[in-house]
Amino acid sequence: MARLQTLRGEFDMLRMKESESVEDYFNRVISLVNQLRINGEQIEDQRVAKKILLSMSRKFEYIVVAIEESKDLSTLSLDSLMGSLQSHELRLKQFDSGPIEQAFQSQVSFKGSSRRGGRGFARGRGRNNQGRGYANDQKKTNADSARDYGYSRGRGDYGYSRGRGRARGRGRE
Repeated sequence: MARLQTLRGEFDMLRMKESESVEDYFNRVISLVNQLRINGEQIEDQRVAKKILLSMSRKFEYIVVAIEESKDLSTLSLDSLMGSLQSHELRLKQFDSGPIEQAFQSQVSFKGSSRRGGRGFARGRGRNNQGRGYANDQKKTNADSARDYGYSRGRGDYGYSRGRGRARGRGRE
């Protein structure tokens, strides 16, 4: 009798751990339910299914609500419930691992790329495909070139402004 009370208490306090898989949690629940049945407790699968749904971790909240709304819990088998929860768990794992793997793949493809890119090279409105802020004379600094030619970094060809700053039109004004 005392053993049965202890098992009932364990069943009532049962909760899924955040790091626990659906299969591991189901095994833990089924093991406890089998212990209860061995000790004379008559527990129905419907009660076990409700307990499982109510004690799932927060990441399963949406699927639990969907199962409660769409399926008849009085006829829902434990195998069917486990299948639904495992398929949701698999989707969660795919979304969790997907971006990391994609980031590694894009990093590898970026490093292996032979195209020139990045800031200041052949991008934007620069002169002679040198990018923004570069002048013809490589010995001068960008600041010297900008002062000599009358325009600053970010301006287009021949010092025309493209709408940035106060002056509209020519950048030399």
